[in-house]
Amino acid sequence: MHLHFISPLDPLQFRSSPIASERLRLSYVEEAAKQSGYKITGSILINGSPDVIYISKITEDMYKLILQTIQSIKNTSTTVLIDYTDDILAGNFDDERVKIYEELIKINSIFVVPVEGLSKQLHKRGKKTFVIPDGIENIPIIDPCKKNNNKINILWNGHSSNINSLLRVISNELIDFNYNLHIVSNTTSFEILRDVRLKNAPKCKLIGYIWSIDKLKDVSKNCDFAILPSDKIWASANRLVTNFRLGLPVIAETISSYKPYSNYYCNFKKEDVSDIFRSQEKWYNLVREAQIKTQEDFSNKRLISLWKEFFEYLKK
Repeated sequence: MHLHFISPLDPLQFRSSPIASERLRLSYVEEAAKQSGYKITGSILINGSPDVIYISKITEDMYKLILQTIQSIKNTSTTVLIDYTDDILAGNFDDERVKIYEELIKINSIFVVPVEGLSKQLHKRGKKTFVIPDGIENIPIIDPCKKNNNKINILWNGHSSNINSLLRVISNELIDFNYNLHIVSNTTSFEILRDVRLKNAPKCKLIGYIWSIDKLKDVSKNCDFAILPSDKIWASANRLVTNFRLGLPVIAETISSYKPYSNYYCNFKKEDVSDIFRSQEKWYNLVREAQIKTQEDFSNKRLISLWKEFFEYLKK
């Protein structure tokens, strides 16, 4: 059996990729396929005559060739799987990306999604789906502890596609608080922050770092807690789980994938925010409970097992 990833990246590089969908999804697919006996290849163009084609999340470096590839597989009998981690067909993305997914949805395929909500959206369009959650970052669990900072230090980590939600909360729900905000993100986020002019100027000091796992771990050591606003209602839980693993209490907005863990963090209500600014210690036991719960839910063994079960399903 032969599995070919439609991806600009060599499958052996998925685990170290800066793109979450490759690092936290495709690396598990690759490992499960390998354990299931598949020959594995990867490139934007089709390589050989694969039994299964897995189309990764469409990124800008795929735009030039991907439509050509889509045309080549439209009439194939090969099993086609499409990784779908954002509700791109609902809009709010660049026109080129939406156009590509409008072509992808015409293919006889199965969309593989990280959350049930995306599955329901695709069912409305008559598509087959399979739900398997994202993996989590390879970060050792850190026990929460008091940092004794003179000023509160807050962590926010995420891609630039999440930056608008951060701007929204620091200029509204967190407007009255004075703190250092440590931002671990990609270059585009800092370009946006440089140019933005907020109607309500926050009191916080912004301190930026280019994203990497090591940088995230290092910056978190000095942070009292993390914030996770989100405008992506179908995003996976991996950022929430990452902050728990870093030993940080979290203020978050509840989205679909966070609901099973909503007892372990507080929301952006003013009284709750004031409470966590005054004292983080009361949240430490909840962080520890969340670490145990999420370690079980997102273990490598469990996720690879889910992917292997999926491959068995495809053989039927």
